[in-house]
Amino acid sequence: MKKWLFKLSLVAMTFLLLPVQAVQACCGFIIGRQLTKDGTTLFGRTEDYPYYPNGGKHNKNYVVVDAKNYKEGDQLEDESNGFTYPHAASEMKYTATYDSARGDGSNGAFGEHGFNEAGVSMTATVTAIPNKKVLKTDPLTENGIPEAAMLDVVLPRVKSAREGVEFLAKVIEEKGSAEGNVVVFADQNETWYMEILSGHQYVAVKVPEDKYAVFANTYYLGHVDLNDTENVIASKDVEKVAKESGNYKTDKDGNFHIAKSYGPEKYAEGDRSRTYAGITLLDPDSKVTYEDDEYELFRSPTDPNKKYTLEDAFALQRNRFEHLNGRFVPDDQIGVKKQGDDGSNDTVRKDQYKYALGNENVIDAHVYQINPNLPKSFGGTVWLGMGPSRNTPYVPFYGNVKDTYEAFKPQTATYDPNSWYWTVWHIDQMAINNQDLFGKSIQNHWKALEEQLIIEQKVSDAKYAALKADEAAAKAVEDKVTEDALARSERLFKQFKQYESELSATLKEAGRTDDPYRASLPDDYKDPTESSTEPSKAETTPSTEASTEPSKAETTPSTEASTEPSKEETKPSTESSIEPSKAETKPSTESSTEPSKVETTPSTESSTEPSKEETKPSTESSTEPSKAETKPSTESSTEPSKVETTPSTESSTEPSKEETKPSTESSTEPSKAETKPSTESSTEPSKVETTPSTESSTEPSKAETKPSTESSTEPSKAETTPSSTTTVVPTNSNSVSTVGRPVLPTNSYILVDQATGIVLQNPDFAQGGYSLLVEVLKDVKELAGKEYKAYNIQLSNQNNPVHQISPTVVTIPVNSQKEVEAVYGIGENGQLESFQFQLNEDKSAVTFTTSHFSTYGVVYKSVAKIEEKKGEKKLPSTGQSISIATMVGGVLLIVFGFGYYIEKRRTH
Repeated sequence: MKKWLFKLSLVAMTFLLLPVQAVQACCGFIIGRQLTKDGTTLFGRTEDYPYYPNGGKHNKNYVVVDAKNYKEGDQLEDESNGFTYPHAASEMKYTATYDSARGDGSNGAFGEHGFNEAGVSMTATVTAIPNKKVLKTDPLTENGIPEAAMLDVVLPRVKSAREGVEFLAKVIEEKGSAEGNVVVFADQNETWYMEILSGHQYVAVKVPEDKYAVFANTYYLGHVDLNDTENVIASKDVEKVAKESGNYKTDKDGNFHIAKSYGPEKYAEGDRSRTYAGITLLDPDSKVTYEDDEYELFRSPTDPNKKYTLEDAFALQRNRFEHLNGRFVPDDQIGVKKQGDDGSNDTVRKDQYKYALGNENVIDAHVYQINPNLPKSFGGTVWLGMGPSRNTPYVPFYGNVKDTYEAFKPQTATYDPNSWYWTVWHIDQMAINNQDLFGKSIQNHWKALEEQLIIEQKVSDAKYAALKADEAAAKAVEDKVTEDALARSERLFKQFKQYESELSATLKEAGRTDDPYRASLPDDYKDPTESSTEPSKAETTPSTEASTEPSKAETTPSTEASTEPSKEETKPSTESSIEPSKAETKPSTESSTEPSKVETTPSTESSTEPSKEETKPSTESSTEPSKAETKPSTESSTEPSKVETTPSTESSTEPSKEETKPSTESSTEPSKAETKPSTESSTEPSKVETTPSTESSTEPSKAETKPSTESSTEPSKAETTPSSTTTVVPTNSNSVSTVGRPVLPTNSYILVDQATGIVLQNPDFAQGGYSLLVEVLKDVKELAGKEYKAYNIQLSNQNNPVHQISPTVVTIPVNSQKEVEAVYGIGENGQLESFQFQLNEDKSAVTFTTSHFSTYGVVYKSVAKIEEKKGEKKLPSTGQSISIATMVGGVLLIVFGFGYYIEKRRTH
């Protein structure tokens, strides 16, 4: 897909004239608005990174690029291939999802996807490689526009999707293209799909609103009407170049076929497997087969009533052939231990292993939701799945945010506990490498979270849709939108860190290795095997004997209040310490060609006895094995040492065989990763995380926001009917680990009141101890004169009332035969607060978000009641309307009646 490794493969393919594509990377999709349940357009892509030695572990940064003015002559220069292009005098603010490795002179920026402040979005790119004949006629341009620079060149200066296509086409005509690519642009009015076919040829088409598309790393456009300039934008020589190359191909009707003319002779296996899986997932009744010569790009579902949702888009990007009933198996499972299998009897045929949509190389999955009801400057919502799509949560952000959360910004090349990407990547690694332990529970956990986020986002959309006609008001709320996005990100990241810690503890209790730092190192990294005075990347010294098993590093839990990593790095101590080292190793005494999973600081002392425990490095010489550094073993063994120890503060002639107690020194946050290396001086920077900081840390605590235990005066309520007790929704059987502590259950943060059907959703509930009590209120004076249903919703934690908590999604059943007018919260002083609400599809429930628990009322629309003069009795409404003619007739009838009465009295 990208990087200099891709360049090498492309050059090799050009010279060797390979007939098929050599790279399996990104995969995109589009679902038109007429095919979605809510009328929004969905499109997105998985960004794959299959390049050795960092395949599937390549940090990304989601950021905002501020608007900027440039002087004449200022140029954008891409470091991946030297491409340059003049900046516009004024460029707009936009979001981007960059490679963390940008700026080092070898990588390029790779912004990949984003929104700009004009409401335009794009994703760039899905790499596609032109065939050998076309490349002879119109070769790719060495310093032409590459994927790495495309977002930064185009997005800050275009104000519509069509303009995005036209500007990119202009750049290709002027500078040429360095790669074959597929790009998608969208705004609130239309979506465009563009194929860059060779050095200077391209075709873009407006996407039909009643179609869907799935496209991997190749070309798919068949015949298009090049004269239809309303719906097609194409280079003038696109047909001519195909003919000159000798590879001009037509469809069955004799029309110019773009993909056959510019693409490979046949689909690469990885492209075929993902396209076929995507089509059959979205349309199970489709007649396509795996062996089809070509797959039509824009498709209609077989069921004309089929409508898609965000969950369908997430499932597409996560798909690992589950819907094909065992026909295919993801190729990242070759030799991997499965549930109920010891890995020694893999009966899967080689031809069953295929490249999946949710594969091991995904580093960034994103789904763009373009809602035409939102203000233009919002653009829409990006559901960001930063990390491997198979086990990553999708989190929503509006396109007009002005900043992103700090965890999205660390530019670290290896595991960083303060990084959003590395945290989610670590959770995925634990899930995929321990499937027999976790099953699908981790993915199910994320799905439950996404269900809540989707509800929250619908409520938010309804609120901001009211600003559609007032762009000035929409711009004015950007600070609030950003504030909410930052608060949500912080809350979720705390939950992710807690979940990561729980999973890691489960692995430890099951006796399994979990060393995210070592796992994140490049695949070609070799553990040091010789003595060195340079600090190593971790704490322990590797065995000098070969070993068939990696050393197992595990984390010693802290006795302090939090297991979150300290944000500050502390310097290595020069004195002995009783603080426990956070990496406890089991030194291996076996022979092996496998690298140790933990990196070590070699001892400078000689010993014939392997140390059984690990401590901080001592600065004093000793004739005994140091507790901080393990010595090379001179004995062989078939099993690694299993003893885990914390460090001793005194030297000993015998290695300790037990685990010592954690440090008694004060520390508010233990470091999550390994401790600092040897205290010997070195000019090399340390590559590891720190020893526990003795200062307070700003890193979120493992525990989530604690509810208030203060009492509160509740409004008086007449005639209450208490409901039954609360039920915690039961969990899926997959949500509990078979060994050690249970994984957080799928629905552990859902509370249901059985009597009223009211549902509360909040991940904070996963901490346990929460209960819900609902009272149905019959007479609420603040709602007098209205038709309503009111409830006193009370939440408690360990029998203490909770009045304030993080945002909670509340769902209240309603009468589907009546129209809901409003949802009100009633304050302690009787004041009414109106809540934005979302009505579900069958109009049987309303959903809103709140952080406060008290009285809530659902008010139904009704005919206004007739009120008599003050002090007089009110007449009940009949529910019938009275026309002006009826009123005039009534007056005349009264007049004539009165006249008749007078006349009768006079005659008598």
